[in-house]
Amino acid sequence: MIHTIILGEQTLQKSDPIKVEQLKAAYESGKRDFSQIDLSKADLHKVRLADINFSQAYLCRAILSNAHLERSFFNKAILYSVNLHGAQLSRASLIEANLEDANLAKANLNHANLNGANLRNANLERAHLVWANLRGANLTNANLDRADLRGAKFCRTIMPDGSIRNDDCS
Repeated sequence: MIHTIILGEQTLQKSDPIKVEQLKAAYESGKRDFSQIDLSKADLHKVRLADINFSQAYLCRAILSNAHLERSFFNKAILYSVNLHGAQLSRASLIEANLEDANLAKANLNHANLNGANLRNANLERAHLVWANLRGANLTNANLDRADLRGAKFCRTIMPDGSIRNDDCS
């Protein structure tokens, strides 16, 4: 099933690539649902898109460094090799998101929901994951150097060394 999205006077299929300018214009006009949209390789450095819905979106190799994405939805999104260095993702929902090879260094993921997320080979150096939900997440070979994991929730979580962490399964 193909969904449509209306950007001002232009209608696109959700499976079509969208230009950054179109996304920003639609967001500024009040649109928040960009689920299933294709933003692969898009340059969204320092963009302010709080409360946006990118669920099931395709954002491979997109540049979202220092972006403001608080309370946003990335459920089941494909974020392979995305650059989220220094991004603000507090209270974001990234349930079952594919963040393999992603750069999340210095990102703020406080209170984020990463339940079932794929974070294989992700760079989370100095990331803030205070009270984050990491239940069922795969952190195989992820870089967690100096990451702040205070209060983070672990259950069936695959850690960087391949061990399983079950601290919060009850």
